[in-house]
Amino acid sequence: MVPDALLPDAPLWRRIAALVYDSFLLFGLLMLFGYTAIGLESWMFGAGYVEKSPTAGGNPLVFVGMLVVICAFYCVFWLRNKQTLGMQAWRLQIETVDGSPLTIQHCIKRWLAGVLSFACAGAGFLWCLLPAHNTWHDSLSGTRIVVHEKR
Repeated sequence: MVPDALLPDAPLWRRIAALVYDSFLLFGLLMLFGYTAIGLESWMFGAGYVEKSPTAGGNPLVFVGMLVVICAFYCVFWLRNKQTLGMQAWRLQIETVDGSPLTIQHCIKRWLAGVLSFACAGAGFLWCLLPAHNTWHDSLSGTRIVVHEKR
């Protein structure tokens, strides 16, 4: 078995493939969260409230809740297994650059920087095409994504 420090950095296409896999699971979780949030809103304020709401169903608290669900999804998987289900399918794993154990701070920094990378038209992801092979969220969080050999 190859030590983690010698494992190759993940190429962009594998990272995107893992994101696509994870998006299917996240879509289901977000639908469940949205259904629950709208149900609670209807129960608390009445069924007509949601239909006549001035925000037309765009409650900012629901949006923030969805962001929390997405962040929690990644943080829980990264902290427990060092990989999400999509990363597992593509043999990817997160590790810290200095070899220290992964912490919640690493995960939250990585997720926030990943949102920034995505929000800039994906420029942060394209950064890994440069010789260093690091995305913005790799650099800003002190982590990296490696490819494991077949087991």
